[in-house]
Amino acid sequence: MKDLAEDILKKEILAYGIELGFSIIKITSAEILEVWRQGVELRNKQDPESSWRWEKMTADPKELLPDARSIIAAVWSYTPYPKDFPEGIGRYSAHYREYPKARENIKKLGKFLEERGYEAIVDPPLPAKAIAHRAGIGYFGKNGLIHTKSGGSWITLHCILTNAPLPQDESVDKLSDCGACRACIQACPTGAIQGDGLVLPSRCIRNYMLSSDFIPVDIRDKIGLRLLGCDICQQVCPKNREALKKASLPPKEEMDVFNVSNILREWKTGLKDRMERMAALIGKNYGRAQKILSMAVIIAGNTKDSAYIPLLAETLNHVHPPIRGHSAWALGKIGGDRSVEILRKALAKEKDPRVIEEIEQALSCLE
Repeated sequence: MKDLAEDILKKEILAYGIELGFSIIKITSAEILEVWRQGVELRNKQDPESSWRWEKMTADPKELLPDARSIIAAVWSYTPYPKDFPEGIGRYSAHYREYPKARENIKKLGKFLEERGYEAIVDPPLPAKAIAHRAGIGYFGKNGLIHTKSGGSWITLHCILTNAPLPQDESVDKLSDCGACRACIQACPTGAIQGDGLVLPSRCIRNYMLSSDFIPVDIRDKIGLRLLGCDICQQVCPKNREALKKASLPPKEEMDVFNVSNILREWKTGLKDRMERMAALIGKNYGRAQKILSMAVIIAGNTKDSAYIPLLAETLNHVHPPIRGHSAWALGKIGGDRSVEILRKALAKEKDPRVIEEIEQALSCLE
């Protein structure tokens, strides 16, 4: 009877999860995630400056819920956006558009469990990709992402840690099914994906996007026209070919929220209205004025379009030093006599040593 009740509960969870929009739902145990723990040890040796990224996570689910019995792994599949966006629009990945939707629905699935008398921790600080792999959802790619047979890696992953006893699904037969393919390794513009498939966060473009700090110059160059998300390694992955055939742009009114000129033009107003609309699309954690402005400045520089010079002359006066520094860099990228004039005037009054360095570097490339 006990096994039957557990089977029935699992079927109810799967049925409700599919109704909510998840494409795959599987169950794994609440045992220690050894694959992730070993991976962190290796990453910390090869990329020690990124070790802080793992400090809030744990490999042991029972540190979070002592009587944990199961982990529910859920996949939210989505249609990717194409590589190129219209001129003047900062490109953003469909992942960030879809994640808030999935997040709200995984909460509903957690509530479903709680209503049946079980504890449920939604999206706990556990490694979702390691959980998905152990639950049999898919394999790791050499870019560190999980890919499924149906949706490739165009997915967001979500978990629920619970004390509900649920029948477990079998894991996949190996860690990766990439074989000799090196497409993502060769395509990564910063060399973040190592030959053995290890991804170095300190070299990954995505990990610098929406930063509050100065972004390294070589990373700024590689950001190109991307405002949030990279997608390069996913776009070249053979596992993603079928899904890419369906790629389509977001609605025009939505893309207009990410208009680079308007972001630069409106910063003195605090960008409140634009950030509210942006937060409604990609979540409050990403819709933050200062960080979005910083990315817009970098994108403007990478266009090398002189039409941005008057706007960058204004952001060069921003109170936040990284935005002033990025503005100086962007003017240096665009070039021209007007940029030189603006940079010289800014240098005469600048007090921050990091910004002074950025201005001097920009001038040295132009004079």
